[in-house]
Amino acid sequence: MENPTCPCCKIAILESTPICSNCQFPFNGTEKEKAIHIGRFISSKGVLTDSDDSISKSQKILSVITALNTIFLIIGITKGNYMILDIILNGFITLIFLLCAIFIKKMPLVLTCIPLFLVIGINILNYFIDPISILSGIAMKLVIIISLGYSVYLIVQAKKFQKQFKIVP
Repeated sequence: MENPTCPCCKIAILESTPICSNCQFPFNGTEKEKAIHIGRFISSKGVLTDSDDSISKSQKILSVITALNTIFLIIGITKGNYMILDIILNGFITLIFLLCAIFIKKMPLVLTCIPLFLVIGINILNYFIDPISILSGIAMKLVIIISLGYSVYLIVQAKKFQKQFKIVP
């Protein structure tokens, strides 16, 4: 006969256990205590959905950045505005954004951090080269940095939740 499972976190438990060793569900508690515990668990579990949504939004942002970089690269090449080093560097950066967008769901934390640090690094470097460049497109830069940063935060929170309650992704 199989051991019963916790109604909250769904792991196998011993029948004589008064509290779930995984999520602290009070088996001997009142119906109100049990309902409150399940409600809190479900509310906390929302971080998993938020994280998945955030990863999808990050994928869209990275795809848009890739498309815009590609368009600007093509325009720059056709107008003769870029030197070969500019083309190689911009092409490499665009490729990184593209690969991160494609594979972000396989390794969300790493493939969200890479473009985040790349965007921050490029803007810092541009600031030292031309301080006024920091103001150019500031709203878009902030949206990208804040969105990717928040996505990293949610991914970390989701991983903590999964680890704490032994949830396999």
